[in-house]
Amino acid sequence: MIKGAVFDFGGVMTASSWPLELKAATDELGIGWEDVILAGFSAHRLEYDRGTLTLSELYDRILGDAGIQLRPSDRARVEAADTASWLARNEATLAWMRRLAARGLKIGILTNMPPGFAPLFRERYADFVSLADAVVVSGEEHLVKPMPEIYRLLERRIALKPEELCFVDDLEKNCAAARQCGWSAVRFEGVERTEAALDGLLGRAE
Repeated sequence: MIKGAVFDFGGVMTASSWPLELKAATDELGIGWEDVILAGFSAHRLEYDRGTLTLSELYDRILGDAGIQLRPSDRARVEAADTASWLARNEATLAWMRRLAARGLKIGILTNMPPGFAPLFRERYADFVSLADAVVVSGEEHLVKPMPEIYRLLERRIALKPEELCFVDDLEKNCAAARQCGWSAVRFEGVERTEAALDGLLGRAE
C-alpha cells in the first residue's frame, strides 16, 4: 500500500522542465544549446548537483569544453539566467501535493539541486517545503539521483518502506532508479495526467 508520494523539483514543482531563461540568454549570445549547453550539462551537471562544483565552476567547464570565452557581463548574465530558470512555480503541483496530504499520504521531496540554490528554493517554494515530511537535496548530501543511496536516505527520513513510496519525477531514468529500489514511480507529464496515474496506483481513481 502506498503511503507516501515523493516529488522531484525541476520540471515538477517548476512551471517548465526546460531552463527557458537560460536558453533565451544563450541563444542571444550565439551559444549552441545542444552542442554546448546540453552537452555540458550531460558532462558536468551532476557534479554541480552533488555540490562539488559551484555555478561559476560549472560554466568554466561548459564554456571551456567548447572553447568559448565570454565578457564578464555576458558570463554573469548566463549564470543569472540559469538560476532564474528554476523560479517559475507550478501552482497546480502545489495544489496536488495538498490534496495528497489531505488524503493522509506523507509527502517527500527528493531533488538534484546544488547547495547554493537550496536556500532560494526553500524561500521561493516555502509552501511546497512546508508540506513535506522529509526533504533530501542532493547538494547537501553529496549524493545524486539516480544513485540508490539517495533514495535510501529519503526512505529513512520519511520512515516508510520502499513498497510504501511512489516517486514523481520528469526523468524516466530517475523513475527507473526508484523502481529498482522497490518504489513505485510515475513519470511527470503534467499534473492532470500524472495525478490520474498515481490514483490508479493508489486504487482510488475517481
